[in-house]
Amino acid sequence: MTQNGRKLFVVIGMGNFGSSIAKTMANAGGDVIAIDRNMLLIQELAETVPNAICLDSRDIEMLRKAGVQDADTVIVAMGSHLEDAVETILNLQELDIKNIICKANSTRYGYVMERIGATQVIEPENEMGQRVAISLMNPKIQDIYQMNDDFAVMEIKAPELWINRKMSELNLRELYGVNVIGIRTVGAKRVDINVTPDTMIKDDDVLVIAADANRIAALNLD
Repeated sequence: MTQNGRKLFVVIGMGNFGSSIAKTMANAGGDVIAIDRNMLLIQELAETVPNAICLDSRDIEMLRKAGVQDADTVIVAMGSHLEDAVETILNLQELDIKNIICKANSTRYGYVMERIGATQVIEPENEMGQRVAISLMNPKIQDIYQMNDDFAVMEIKAPELWINRKMSELNLRELYGVNVIGIRTVGAKRVDINVTPDTMIKDDDVLVIAADANRIAALNLD
């Protein structure tokens, strides 16, 4: 954590995945340190991420000098370089980092990372494949965030059979395993989370739901 009490994030590995995370955090005003041993990648980030440092994360003393031990969360985005990622994770454990999120390019890599101390493993290509498959199977699904293999939060256009009916009439949780956690109007950004049994679903509603991803993909939402 930084001296001003804000959370400090460290991203190690400035490939497409890592640099995207670091830039997004920096643009949002977050405290983030971007690390890579390739100086060219660090130079490309310099304008967007002020605290971009060229160092080898396999060297624990270099990590310590960069202040990584103060981080609340470290993202290890070296998914295709397992040996480097393993050495880095072990160093982070030595620095007593409690939350280590790792990118893995395969389930096998992810298994190894979890075994040596990764708090969370992300497989971007696998998760994107799941999202595309679910969206293709059910076009009414407008956006989806996969929480794990079975559970997802997604946005769906109100199905015709649900329109002009109250939540209490639909009994969605019992019948489909669907929990409606918010509703917004098509084109609007604001989500109304005050969903009650008396809430009426309208034609231009987009529903934010939490559900079993496989079950909702197979559900008839026409």
